[in-house]
Amino acid sequence: MAILLKKTIKGTDYWYLVESKRIDGKPKQIIIEYFGNTKKFTDTLLNNRFENAVLKSYSHGDTFALMRIAKKLRIENILDNSFKSQTRDNLKRSRSLLLIALQRACSPGSKNELHSWLESTTLPHDLDISTKKITSQHFWEQMNDITEDELCEAEDAITKTVLENYNFEIEKIALDYTNYFSYIDTNNTRCTIAQRGHNKQKRNDLRQYSLALITTQDIGLPLCSHVYEGNTNDQTEFLTYFNILKRRIPNYDSDKMTITFDGGSNNKVNFKAIDTHYICSFSLSSCKQLYNYNLSEYEELKINDDTVMVYRTQERIWDQNRVCIVTYSGSLFKGQLKELNKDIGKAIEAITTLNAQLSNSKSRISKLRPDINSKIKNILSKSHLKEIIHTEAIGEPIVEIVKFYINHDLKDDIVYKFFGKKLIITDRTEWSTYEIIKTYREQDCIEKIFRDSKNNEHFSVRPQFHYTNQKIRVHIFCCLLGLTLATLLYKEVAAHGFNEMSKIQILNTLSKIRKCWIKDKNGNNATYIFEQMSTTQSRLWDIVNSI
Repeated sequence: MAILLKKTIKGTDYWYLVESKRIDGKPKQIIIEYFGNTKKFTDTLLNNRFENAVLKSYSHGDTFALMRIAKKLRIENILDNSFKSQTRDNLKRSRSLLLIALQRACSPGSKNELHSWLESTTLPHDLDISTKKITSQHFWEQMNDITEDELCEAEDAITKTVLENYNFEIEKIALDYTNYFSYIDTNNTRCTIAQRGHNKQKRNDLRQYSLALITTQDIGLPLCSHVYEGNTNDQTEFLTYFNILKRRIPNYDSDKMTITFDGGSNNKVNFKAIDTHYICSFSLSSCKQLYNYNLSEYEELKINDDTVMVYRTQERIWDQNRVCIVTYSGSLFKGQLKELNKDIGKAIEAITTLNAQLSNSKSRISKLRPDINSKIKNILSKSHLKEIIHTEAIGEPIVEIVKFYINHDLKDDIVYKFFGKKLIITDRTEWSTYEIIKTYREQDCIEKIFRDSKNNEHFSVRPQFHYTNQKIRVHIFCCLLGLTLATLLYKEVAAHGFNEMSKIQILNTLSKIRKCWIKDKNGNNATYIFEQMSTTQSRLWDIVNSI
């Protein structure tokens, strides 16, 4: 592999064509050709060596690395076996879907943009494909007629192959949900999964669809996905998805498996249906007696680089004895206190505004006591405000003023008793407190996946311009396939001791590894050389070539 190298000696740049070789086990750069200083090199390019040549460079590293992973897993064979055979423009359906997945991982964009993205990479050359007819219509047609059962079959086959080739622990898995807003028209009746609901990106004005996901807890490998209606809440969907994952997770064993999920899935019906071990958060308001333990009774627990205050006990919750661990976090305490002070400030401002309206003879608000009491109740609706802010409406039946004062002593008692605390429950009675807390915290791997899936530069589910249930499900499949390939690339890189970079940083660094194409204008022969790599790029490139 030859690269172009620049050396600066006493302020002058000199250019060399070098090749990296191992001598006595150590990498060394061997000079193949010396071009002289920048002026001589430029003259050579323009007037002599390449006077009749065409030069152009393409992004190479990221797509090449992901394709290495895809070939190792035989992704195209899996897709061929799972989906009905279809070839368009000399491309099999499996390759077209893989190209979509690569675009979602490297540079998310519409199907219209996929053609131009392909032409900016070395993929057409590496895969020996012509991009002339690879339009958006091509990809839309290749996504047609794929059923949900076929998507599940392909996803399960990929998961099985990954677990056969890589060492992942699946006895601990994480479950969570998210949703994605879309611009699907309100009057579109063909799409039933896009519904209005509480959107996590604050776009409640748009229709959305939801995604439930199961991942490993070490580096967050997607194992099993489920797309469903955007107006279905987590508690309702939990049982449906739980029964799905029991069928689809390879070698599912309820006695060995431990599933971690957040408190949004908790209710009596769901807990009765869980036939495996679990760790989850739980509302402390349902176990208020646990607030009564003084912080001096908590013990310190060191988890990674963080010190956590914990109190462990057992309580009967919903007719079952469960291990209860209350954790105390100083950062959570500060955040909750800040929020309380903000709520108090807003309440005082609202009461002051109300008094101004009461004193204004031209105000049109109702000043009758029941109506004013209702307004006061609404103003103090946030947690703890009714206890902390004491109010008195003066005047009967017409209220003249609302007097109030803040009970600071009671506020301090509430803050000390309730703030900074979180409850985690489990049936793993034999596990140590350290193992329970560590396993619960590892659930953040799935949160990182959801953040990645909303990252505009890599992995993003949006933009998506599909308007039917079937197309949306295929689209999500391709997005998760791209994320899976990138996750495995990260695992390969980390296995070589290079674990200081994230998936996104790895792809960004590799994307800057470019191939330069040199072709004589009057002939068909072409030469490819790599642009000069940085030290980090060289290290990553060696790892990629070892896959």
